[in-house]
Amino acid sequence: MEALDLDHASDIQNQYENAAGSVSGSREQREAGRISARKTLLRSQDLQPVGEPSVFHADRQSTALQKIARDGSAHLISLCFENNGKRVRHAITASSSEGSVNVFDPNYGEFSTTLPELPSMFQNLMTRYGSRLNGHLQLESMVIQRVE
Repeated sequence: MEALDLDHASDIQNQYENAAGSVSGSREQREAGRISARKTLLRSQDLQPVGEPSVFHADRQSTALQKIARDGSAHLISLCFENNGKRVRHAITASSSEGSVNVFDPNYGEFSTTLPELPSMFQNLMTRYGSRLNGHLQLESMVIQRVE
């Protein structure tokens, strides 16, 4: 895999923000716009979205993690945090193979874990976002898009 330079990464982020930010309307319409922008961005980077993304609220985290842990799969995971009525979004990736799950968070790096340890590892990551350093963000929902 070719390394991504910071200027290119910044350009990709700006493209996504411009596309996602141009959608107005209800919360559902804005979320549909963000999903469309993500799919366009993935395709521009030679990644193919597979099927429709799944939306999981925080209370269904275990179901979401089961989806991520399916062997041989790779996912883009868009996290939606809430803090004092404001929503903050962040993306991470996950891939699963032969009983191991690798999660990459651009803020914290790459983590590898086994399937049974995935819930604990994910909870530890969410605890970092819930810390004072990150403004006590609380996970509200996840949008999971499988990619190839």
